[in-house]
Amino acid sequence: MNIHRFDISKARFAGSEIANPPAEPVTFDGLAGMFHRAPGSTAVLLLSPWGYEELCSRQTFRILGERLAAASFPCLRYDYPATGNSLGDSAGIDDDRAWRVSVGRALKELLRLSDARRVIVMGQGVGGALAGELARDVDVDGLVFLAPVMQGRSYLREVTAWTGMTKPTFLVDATDGPAGGLMAGGFVLSAASTSEIRSLDLAKDWKPRAQEILLAARADHFGDAKLTGALEANGVPHDVIPFDNYSDYVSDPTLNAVPTSLIEGVVAWCIAKFGSERRTNPPDAPLPATLEDAAFKQTMIRFGPDRILFGALTEPTGKRAKTALLFLNSGYDHSIGWGRMNVDFARELARDGYITLRLDAAGIGESRLWPGQAAQVLFSELQKDDVRLAIDWLTEQMGVEKHVLVGRCSGAYLAGIAAEADPRASGAVIINARRLVWDHSDDVDKAIRAPLQTVDTYRRKMLDKQTLTRILNGELSVPASALKLGRALLRILDRKLAPVLRGASRHYRLDRIVQNRFAKLRDRGAHVELIHSNQDHGGHEAMTWFGQDLGRLSEYPNVVSTFLDQADHNVTPLEARRALLERLRAIAIRCGS
Repeated sequence: MNIHRFDISKARFAGSEIANPPAEPVTFDGLAGMFHRAPGSTAVLLLSPWGYEELCSRQTFRILGERLAAASFPCLRYDYPATGNSLGDSAGIDDDRAWRVSVGRALKELLRLSDARRVIVMGQGVGGALAGELARDVDVDGLVFLAPVMQGRSYLREVTAWTGMTKPTFLVDATDGPAGGLMAGGFVLSAASTSEIRSLDLAKDWKPRAQEILLAARADHFGDAKLTGALEANGVPHDVIPFDNYSDYVSDPTLNAVPTSLIEGVVAWCIAKFGSERRTNPPDAPLPATLEDAAFKQTMIRFGPDRILFGALTEPTGKRAKTALLFLNSGYDHSIGWGRMNVDFARELARDGYITLRLDAAGIGESRLWPGQAAQVLFSELQKDDVRLAIDWLTEQMGVEKHVLVGRCSGAYLAGIAAEADPRASGAVIINARRLVWDHSDDVDKAIRAPLQTVDTYRRKMLDKQTLTRILNGELSVPASALKLGRALLRILDRKLAPVLRGASRHYRLDRIVQNRFAKLRDRGAHVELIHSNQDHGGHEAMTWFGQDLGRLSEYPNVVSTFLDQADHNVTPLEARRALLERLRAIAIRCGS
């Protein structure tokens, strides 16, 4: 038998903090990457999944790179052509071997940066298939599959089906991308990239040129079982560890959990197979971190104490304004934004002469948590410090005089409170805010998992035939539903009685916070734009504090309310994104005047 169940029960690390410096931004051949320095003689090339899966996996890949570097394995992570922070338009790439070529180029760059004698190639999803294709033609010392794509054709069918199922939420079809290409969760593949993925096949005439192989396998997964069968049929020895809770891990960038046991198992396997041999003088030269196009220059930066924070700066190559837009994270989406829209916005705004900084706040994407900081960072007052440090950097390093904070969902809340706290903020763009004010007695984890429901929603559900059928079948609990409805009614009663109850009313207390915040921004002359998608429930939050017709906004002439047509919470459809970009252009002009 060629298969071995690698035992990870003893794979544990002492402590949760990483002593190594954070990963360093690096660029090469139009590609953007992150390099984890370490003194070991075995280097690791980490190949990410694509699209929505990558958005869910970014933090995990950062932590995996940090853990490997702490165990003396230098690591390189990078974004494929026209993805993430790399150059290129996702819809416009026309080379059907571009991603495979980039993998070979990244391998050479890793060996150059690390001066390593041995290399492990490790990939998740599409990255797993690309790792396998590389090992078909190139000798590698180690090959690690993390829930890999076995056949690109089957993967594209799955992505297409997933896009169809999520259309009621994201309002896009798989065919809404370029001709012959694909759109999924707002991410786009060109016809050439789709063709390249379709050609990936580890089931056909595949025998890897690898000394050691590890598969992190999903339970009862057809593709993983098929890959194991292919390895056994070719007489290729390999180890297997479980990839538990994979479906939850890739279900939502904000709600998922870092698969700590998987990370520990992978690192333990690397140590067991390759040891921790160290070089005497590992390379330590400064790394290039800038990519340049005709209209913009993009530089990935680390800043703040111990360079804990990460940001992607995009600046025009020609004449520039003294106004900058600072993009904040939406939930745990890293700095590229949903569907890579923040990258697209930054590059388009550079054409208009505006500087942008796409920030990863502490604990999100490429930024580590502050020492002692709680893992749940959303709706935290501490995030104002991250924004302040970003404004400091833009002011001191780029000469920016006016700062516009842009955020969606939880980032919209942060844009509001950070603009109030920092007088250098000339404006705040608040997009589909789930909360304009936060009650610190609330549980963040429960709040971000709770669907946005109004009393009308509960009423319609209670009268819906399907709901009644589920109640009769015992699928829905009447007491639980009644409790939810009762809580909603109590909130309405609390709001109605707020003028009488005053400080005893939760609504009254929170309303005072909202009105004081908006009054401060008004008195300071800061422009505030409330933007709502017409098919998102977030508009109800603004109505809670400013009335059903938003008439109370008349007290704040500095506030503009805008609705995006045919747009979801994430602003997924391309036409809605174009409309949002036009609003950002208009806001930049207004705040800069």
